[in-house]
Amino acid sequence: MKKLALVALFAGALTFAACNNSSESIDDAHEHNHADHDHDGHDHTIGEQVDAAMDTVQKKSDEIKAKAEELGDESKSKFEEAKEGVKAGVQSAKEEVVDASKAVAKDVKNAAKKVGDEVGDAAKKVKEDLKK
Repeated sequence: MKKLALVALFAGALTFAACNNSSESIDDAHEHNHADHDHDGHDHTIGEQVDAAMDTVQKKSDEIKAKAEELGDESKSKFEEAKEGVKAGVQSAKEEVVDASKAVAKDVKNAAKKVGDEVGDAAKKVKEDLKK
């Protein structure tokens, strides 16, 4: 009796599995958007549902890839603009440092000349004082 019940259960499981899987070829399967109609009168097999999900994932993946490429191109151009701005800023700063260095060097030279003149004047004064 147990064996008969197990065989019947197994046969029922096989029948259920066979009815759930479509024996139609892929070309014969109906292709359509599953969200735009009700399923009265027909059900979709697991294979069809997986295929539909894979198609949706592929479409979204393509959309994301296109958006990422667009953002990548946009980011690249912004990066190049920023890079050029930094180069210009560095060059400008370099020129300002050179100009400031020249001005400081000129000021130091003038100050040294002035100190030298004052030392010379003081030396002359000391010589004159020693001669007296």
